[in-house]
Amino acid sequence: MRMRLILLLCTARFVPHTCVPSAPSSPTPPERWPNTGFVCLEDGCQPGPLMCCVCKEYGKHQGHKHAVLEAEANQIRASILDMAHCIRSFTEEVSEYSRKLVGIVQQIEGGEQIVEDSMGMAHTEHVPGTAESARSCVRAYFADLHETLCRQEEMALSVVDAHVRERLIWLRQQQEDMTILLSQVSTACLHCEKTLQQDDCRVILAKQEINRLLETLQKQQQQFTELADHIQLDAGIPVTFTKDNRVHIGPKMEIRVVTLGLDGAGKTTILFKLKQDEFMQPIPTIGFNVETVEYKNLKFTIWDVGGKHKLRPLWKHYYLNTQAVVFVIDSCHRDRLMESHSELAKLLTEKELRDALLLIFANKQDVPGAVSVEEMTELLSLHKLCCGRSWHIQGCDARSGMGLHEGLDWLSRQLVAAGVLDVA
Repeated sequence: MRMRLILLLCTARFVPHTCVPSAPSSPTPPERWPNTGFVCLEDGCQPGPLMCCVCKEYGKHQGHKHAVLEAEANQIRASILDMAHCIRSFTEEVSEYSRKLVGIVQQIEGGEQIVEDSMGMAHTEHVPGTAESARSCVRAYFADLHETLCRQEEMALSVVDAHVRERLIWLRQQQEDMTILLSQVSTACLHCEKTLQQDDCRVILAKQEINRLLETLQKQQQQFTELADHIQLDAGIPVTFTKDNRVHIGPKMEIRVVTLGLDGAGKTTILFKLKQDEFMQPIPTIGFNVETVEYKNLKFTIWDVGGKHKLRPLWKHYYLNTQAVVFVIDSCHRDRLMESHSELAKLLTEKELRDALLLIFANKQDVPGAVSVEEMTELLSLHKLCCGRSWHIQGCDARSGMGLHEGLDWLSRQLVAAGVLDVA
């Protein structure tokens, strides 16, 4: 009995020296934590999760869930290794993107490079960039014009220079962002490497920090992936000239078109035939339809407005910034030709449409007995009515699509300068 009491007293004295003290709010780890054998899994003990076998029964961790120290440390190491693999892949993607940015900037700016001639002698040769090529394209276009076009040439060059300047600023900003991102990733890698080299206790204490680092890197990787998916790195600078010697930079020049005409003429059918290349059963349009039709290097935004008599006063609300008017006439209804003539005459008096092109579609030319293009031109006195305006009448069949692209070809030729219609 006395011996058991002595053992209990010895154990009681030993407990305070054996138990690992609770970690302060901002602990400074010792050079080497003792291998205590267990890790507390309670949320409240995460700042100081290390425990000993006595703590499990008598200390502050009594009744808490726990795990073997070595197993928990190995699990954290495995997660760090997985994260390191993701970081390496992420780093490669960012590096590749950065290399592409460098290449795009070099292609845009051009520069000097050393080449060897046929004799094997090295010399410096200037390599033009796409910015210089774009400027050369502008200069070549204006070279054949008279001195009165010099001012327009300089204005066009300023547009190209502004585009190049903004593009390079954006690309360089991307380069800086990628450099910062690479620096952050490298810092994370170094931190992970240091953590991997530490003992089990330090690895466990770094668990929360590693998890936060992993979440940050995952968010950065997601943002980078979204950026890379939505942005196409291309050094090309497409240049298109309009008839009035303005310059447009971009793959597609946008044109606003309003389609008008009497009800039942086939406006909506033409619109969806051009958009989807399919025939739609005619349904009276109440209000308007709007679709975008891409054709060659042009993008037509076509507004199809209802043609019923009570809707025609609303046409004027669609005239602003309109570059072309497509007027559709039903070739089968001779008795409505004069009504079409009256509405067309009203359109041509609108100030907002005075510079707009006029394309007249003589629809339903496939129907027997339809008024021919020549006869319609004569009956409507189009040469007199449209005098002083760029206009064209085109026979078509909205069901089959016959004549529709010929009409778009005419619009394209009127909007884009000759020789650059197919610039892409």
